[in-house]
Amino acid sequence: MPQKKISIFEIENFSFGKKFSLLGRLYLTALSKELKHLNIEGNFSVLVLIDKMGDQCSQKFLADKLHVDKTMMVGVLDDLSKKGFIKRTQNPSDRREYWIQLTAKGKKSVPQILDVVDCLNKSLVKNLKIAEVKQFNKHLELIYKRLIDINKC
Repeated sequence: MPQKKISIFEIENFSFGKKFSLLGRLYLTALSKELKHLNIEGNFSVLVLIDKMGDQCSQKFLADKLHVDKTMMVGVLDDLSKKGFIKRTQNPSDRREYWIQLTAKGKKSVPQILDVVDCLNKSLVKNLKIAEVKQFNKHLELIYKRLIDINKC
């Protein structure tokens, strides 16, 4: 018997989480293809966040902002360090903490990442008006904040 063709996006009461997960994986796959030459796997957002924070960005901060387990973040940072994108500097006020900084190679990579993200984002919303894209982003932030509140309980 042939399978009925259906998208999970057609199912109104289907899990938002599953829909977001699918979108996230597809987005990351598209982004990874375009940035394959950098050899940083899916860790683009880590480099961008470090760049935005400047010289006082800790492992804990990155893990918290990206909602990643701290031990997983250590592995990500080890990989980025090994590949020459970041360096760790001991916090002079707290020897247990390390500041994460971009190297010259890391700083050179961030504009490439941002350009590809911008191009991909624009291609995804090309038929939407600017106001619709802004509204979409506001809705995403609202959903994010509500999920943070729900998970605090």
